[in-house]
Amino acid sequence: MIDGTGLRSFSRDYPTRCHDTGIAESHTVLFSCGLAIAGRKPVCALYATFAQRAFDNIYHDAVLGKLPVIFVLDRAGVVEDGPTHHGIYDLGFLTALPGLTIMAPRNYATLDYMLDFALKQNSPCVLRYPRGAEGPLAALTANAPLEPGKAEIIREGNGPVIWALGAEAETALQTAEILKEKADLDCCVVDPRFLKPFDTLLARHFADKDVVVIEDHCTAGGLGKILFSCLPSPPGKLRLDIGWPDRIIGHGTVAELRQKHRITPETIAEDILIQLAEIRKNPK
Repeated sequence: MIDGTGLRSFSRDYPTRCHDTGIAESHTVLFSCGLAIAGRKPVCALYATFAQRAFDNIYHDAVLGKLPVIFVLDRAGVVEDGPTHHGIYDLGFLTALPGLTIMAPRNYATLDYMLDFALKQNSPCVLRYPRGAEGPLAALTANAPLEPGKAEIIREGNGPVIWALGAEAETALQTAEILKEKADLDCCVVDPRFLKPFDTLLARHFADKDVVVIEDHCTAGGLGKILFSCLPSPPGKLRLDIGWPDRIIGHGTVAELRQKHRITPETIAEDILIQLAEIRKNPK
């Protein structure tokens, strides 16, 4: 899996520090735990969807053992390879594990300092990120100092609050621009950064606002579930979780699947405006 996980150049530069354990995720995790017991700080690279094959070892060996293994989950989100490879369920089972820090970088810069943060921990950590390059707006966002369990506001605004999971910050920023242009809505965009521990304090700060979640994950067990579990649902306020529905997602290009399931800046902005109009017309 050297090429699949993007480690070919690293393996050439550091041949004694890169181990290809093959397509054997359970063994890969256990191998990493052995390195951690021996005093190393292993970085265990898996596809997000195949972390489920090693769930037993992640829990029984890394989490129960409180071992400093860093799990980097590539291809988090929908990919072109279909139902077996969509990495949209990992948060559903990983967030249930106590003592496991879970982060989602939104761009290369945040990936760098999250990895640096993880290397300094003495407990297991997860970094999940999608396949592909960062978008053109990524460089426009500041990178606040990383504090455990602290979200970052990357766009100020007094309108609806959009919480964006990882690289979906790019989608959220584009959506905010569309809403500003079409409806003069000045959206606030928040990058949670940490799924666990989660910034419940900031979430509650925005409890009286219209709140939207954009996530490249199944809505049945992702960011929306975490956020809305600590938020009230006041009458007349929007609570909208935009992500992959609770059913099997088929094959297709990422662009095709996003268009089909209305996870593009244009369709998200349209759905937000429709929902807001309906709420204003018939407040509960």
